[in-house]
Amino acid sequence: MYDFDTLLNRRGTDCYKWDGLAKEYGDPELMPFWVADMDFKCLPELDQALRERTVGATYGYTFPGEDYFKSITSWYERRHGAAVSADEIVNAPGVLTGIHFALAALGKPGDSIIINTPVYPPFYKFEENGRYRVLQSPLIEKNGRYFLDFVDLDEKMRSGARFYALCSPHNPSGRIWSRQELLELVALCRKHGVILLSDEIHGDLAMPGKTHHPLLSLSEEARKISIIASAPSKTFNCAGLKSSFLIIADEEMRQKVSRKIKSYHIDIDLFGLLATKVVFEKGDAWLDELMRYLEANAKRMVEFVDARLPGVKASMPDASYLLWLDCRGRDLSQEELVRRIKTKGRLALNDGTMFGPGGATAICASTTALRDYTWRKALRGWNELWEPRQPREPDASTKSRTATVESFSRNHIPGYPRLYTRRCFP
Repeated sequence: MYDFDTLLNRRGTDCYKWDGLAKEYGDPELMPFWVADMDFKCLPELDQALRERTVGATYGYTFPGEDYFKSITSWYERRHGAAVSADEIVNAPGVLTGIHFALAALGKPGDSIIINTPVYPPFYKFEENGRYRVLQSPLIEKNGRYFLDFVDLDEKMRSGARFYALCSPHNPSGRIWSRQELLELVALCRKHGVILLSDEIHGDLAMPGKTHHPLLSLSEEARKISIIASAPSKTFNCAGLKSSFLIIADEEMRQKVSRKIKSYHIDIDLFGLLATKVVFEKGDAWLDELMRYLEANAKRMVEFVDARLPGVKASMPDASYLLWLDCRGRDLSQEELVRRIKTKGRLALNDGTMFGPGGATAICASTTALRDYTWRKALRGWNELWEPRQPREPDASTKSRTATVESFSRNHIPGYPRLYTRRCFP
């Protein structure tokens, strides 16, 4: 029903993902799989609403009306089964901006904030200017899947931590924390008087069959100590419109945060307000179809990695369109791995070290590629990463493995075998 296959030319539009390649990677011709930004056409109703708003109009001061707040509360009820009231919503121009304002309103210089590692790089910047002290709690990795270390968290909370910044779902692994894990986390934070700041910007991007649990939907205890930060930007690819919000059930915390934001005279502009309202009112069917598309892309990439990239491991994410690739089996330094990806693969991916401890010898890639042109370039780039070895007579195991690769390639790679003649395995 919706078009996710038309190749959009975003060059020359100051698009960070494409036009930012020269600055960030020193090469504007790389294929970008680095920014959490989709190249698909946006929701048609959003495009239409923005166009209509610009016809014969003025652009004066605008406030969020009742329909704006209703679009958010109805969305949470439909998509997550979560009860949110309009008076619990506090607008902010960005998720991280909102979290920083919450810290400024509820904390004081020198307060400690716990983060998990590896994690979304801006989380490490909470300690910029020396205002807060970041305590890193490494996640436990088991077979490519991450888990919270409750023993370590308990120790760090006992040390006097004031806040805990949770990435839910987890970025970069795409892990959805289970309801039981979150309830245990809430109990621990409640025990130690820790405020939970939950970045849930990827929460609407749960894969088919997976369920994201907004913190405020868990229990009354969770509502008392939690702040959700979210936005439609990742879900509907409208980050450039700068519209986000906090959901704060506790009235005392909400009033403090709201006053802090208002003291800086920060508002969302009329296009951001309109975009949020439209996508949350009319975006259900588009999002359902998008997630089926992204699920197929992720499965395809995981299968490709398993079949064609020995020594690299990838697991299906529970949510989002990021893929966390474990390259430890290649026995390459991170510097050499990044070099090969850029110079041989001609790809722009995120260096795993950006995500802190636990990110060494890992790579983060976006799976939002269109299935024809960009997939061909991406898969060809991956195929070129490893330097060829001297040919030798294949043994029985290699012949069997090659047959598997051949079967996968014919079924999944457009243009094969014409475009892909070199075997990955010697």
